[in-house]
Amino acid sequence: MNSKLKRTDALKVMDICRQDVVTCQQQDDVLSAIRLMADYNIGSVVVCNGQKPVGILTRRDAMRLVPEASDTIVMAEQVMSTPLITITSDAGIDELGIELMSGHIRHAVVVDEQGGLIGVVSESDIVNSHGLEHDLFMRSVYDVCNHNPMRFPEACTLRQTVKRIRSAGHTAALIEGLNGELKIITETDIIRLIAAAPNELDKPLFEFTFHKLISVPGSVSLFNARRHFRKHGFRHLGVMNDKSEVIGLASYSDILRNVELDYIFRLRELLNDRSYRLNETRNHLRIIEKVIDSSMEGIVICNAEGNIQSVNPAFTQITGYQDWEVIGSNPSILSSGRHDKTFYGRMWDQLKRKGRWQGEIWNRNKDGRVYPEWLSITAIESEQGEVIQYAAIFHDLTEIKRSEARINKMSYFDEVTHLANRRLFIDRLHNALSYAGDHGNIVALVNMDLDWFKTINDRFGQSEGDLVLKEIARRIEDSLGDADTAARPGGDEFSIIMTGLESPDELPLFLDRLTKVISAPVLINDTEIRLTASIGIAMYPGDAADTEDLLRCADAAMHEAKNLGRNSYHFFSPELDQQSRSRFQLTTLLQGALEKDEFRLFYQPKVCLKTGRVVGVEALLRWFSPDLGEVSPADFVPLAEDMGLIDQIGDWVMLMAIKQAVAWHQQGVVINVGVNVSARQFQRGNVAARVISLLNRYNLPPECFSIELTETSFMHAAEKASAAISELLKLGVGVAIDDFGTGYSSLNYVRTMALSQLKIDLSFIRNIENSEKDRRLVEAMIAMAHAMDFEVIAEGVETHEQLALLKRMGCDQAQGFLLSRPQPEEILTPWLKAHI
Repeated sequence: MNSKLKRTDALKVMDICRQDVVTCQQQDDVLSAIRLMADYNIGSVVVCNGQKPVGILTRRDAMRLVPEASDTIVMAEQVMSTPLITITSDAGIDELGIELMSGHIRHAVVVDEQGGLIGVVSESDIVNSHGLEHDLFMRSVYDVCNHNPMRFPEACTLRQTVKRIRSAGHTAALIEGLNGELKIITETDIIRLIAAAPNELDKPLFEFTFHKLISVPGSVSLFNARRHFRKHGFRHLGVMNDKSEVIGLASYSDILRNVELDYIFRLRELLNDRSYRLNETRNHLRIIEKVIDSSMEGIVICNAEGNIQSVNPAFTQITGYQDWEVIGSNPSILSSGRHDKTFYGRMWDQLKRKGRWQGEIWNRNKDGRVYPEWLSITAIESEQGEVIQYAAIFHDLTEIKRSEARINKMSYFDEVTHLANRRLFIDRLHNALSYAGDHGNIVALVNMDLDWFKTINDRFGQSEGDLVLKEIARRIEDSLGDADTAARPGGDEFSIIMTGLESPDELPLFLDRLTKVISAPVLINDTEIRLTASIGIAMYPGDAADTEDLLRCADAAMHEAKNLGRNSYHFFSPELDQQSRSRFQLTTLLQGALEKDEFRLFYQPKVCLKTGRVVGVEALLRWFSPDLGEVSPADFVPLAEDMGLIDQIGDWVMLMAIKQAVAWHQQGVVINVGVNVSARQFQRGNVAARVISLLNRYNLPPECFSIELTETSFMHAAEKASAAISELLKLGVGVAIDDFGTGYSSLNYVRTMALSQLKIDLSFIRNIENSEKDRRLVEAMIAMAHAMDFEVIAEGVETHEQLALLKRMGCDQAQGFLLSRPQPEEILTPWLKAHI
């Protein structure tokens, strides 16, 4: 739209516009315009044809260049925003604000009477100069912020980030650092990076510099938020809840939108004021007219006899009637027939006595659909106190009522399976236990978790995964008695409350039937899959006396079923209770171990069997808890994987190991440092990028670093693992398969994967002195590895006889207690200097 607005008011566009306009020509390379934005730190460049402005290039326009990599030169006129919003310098900022808001536009060009360029006005200028201070005090940033800001991990590339920000229509997003620190990437940052390095868009975010997110409590008023913006010179604030967690992002745009929407509220006040004077200034009437036309609420003006004089566009959208169809008619044409004469009699009686009425009413649209609406009617009086018009404002309540119904249902039922959700499930369990306690009955709580369900979502997508959950829910419900309850508390977990049991002896038969029902084939996209479940059972009152304890007992039994190999059920026991409590304590302490610096790295040497010299070390993670003492990795590493902490811990281990390798290198101890990488880290798909980034950051030669991975990395992330290994080997980083022979399909993976080393598990080395079978197996492994050009490392060497046998077999390296136990750096360093 191209509009030239004129008005006289206390504060005009000329008072706030920026006249130092930066321009470019239509045929200019858009990249040069982007550099102008970055150099001058501005949000737009005016595009001209000679001296005449014809368009505007904003940060959002410039971001269109990012998703596709192309060497083609793009001209400014190809991506600029048109048609151009122009406004004269004597127009008021209120009118301009409504123009920008209604058109979802953030900039306007100020011109003189001949169309010559004077300046540029942005929404930020309006927010900073707006006089509605009272309105800003009345609202908090929590009320207007985006409660679902986009969040990106540091490993995400800049190109992917910009593409998603632009497609979502956002102006900023959050970046989550490895240490939990939040940073912010804005359109300004994106323009700066495109201008500085347009060919580096595929680098991960952690290689760029971004500002730390500044956050305020959600209770901060918009007035004080605007002060923060002015003080710090930025356009976005994080919004925190009572726990200081960032739950939203507030921007200048949010404040402008709130200020302008208050015009709707002001209109209501004017219409409710019977003494409202009809001779208000022409400028105010024009603003009100614009608000009426752009309002999402239907507005009807009737004369004193009740006949319709005018309606706004929202009236047509809601009722289906065009203005020419209703003007001159009585609003009774909308009547639904649901209200009797008494209802309308009370409405008119109140209008006559108080001059206004509001309430919920049912009307009928042109197509015959009956719908609920919230209606406010105000009588408008002349200066003599006579009613001359009626103004009615209404909005359709249909979606609100539907949402209320959906919300009410969602409060108690799972949206996917329509089973009871956790809230309703807990309530029913509490009632079941109360009834059982009063009548001396027993209650069985069955908790089940579908085994490896994540692989279904990964392979077929979440929508197909939801269909599987619906089918499993149907099968579970069909298996239950009338007095039993099934629920889906969340994820791939289901729970069953069984109250109709005469004896616990009935449970095994039911559980056998349940596992068979669940494991029956499910068809997804013509592919037949079978599911299994890990099931835990706890009994009331035998195992627990209240709801919370019974839930804990059933969960403990379910986790034990997982530990025993899945696809089984397990009953709760006192011994399991002790294990559960220990696991809970371990979980609680592990969550803060990294932050409290409780982890340390120990290093175990690898010795060349030909020269007897140390050629490398393996970094081994140790946890020294102030509460538990030294905790075995066998206890806390699987727990860290289950808790989702293994990525953070793995990154820390990699960082510390590389720093130590650099420190040794500077002391003349040039050896290879190996780090174990979990299968979960490979599933994330960013192992190679992380290694390469750290090596570059600390200038460590690639040959001084290696990674060790188990065969499970191949099982669960074969493609990602293969790609990462190839990338690392090309760089010169060593890659070893650890604990060889203890996984699945070992020979197949070793044959197809490019590796540099193979480590024979200590379980094969332990008995080579006394077992002919083990000696032959180890000899075969060494021969096979050498045939594929792999070095072989024997783990767990503890005797001189084992060492001698390995040398004769041609093994390349060994590590174990015979050579050196794992030691901290301060103890191992002097030993290394004597043995390399």
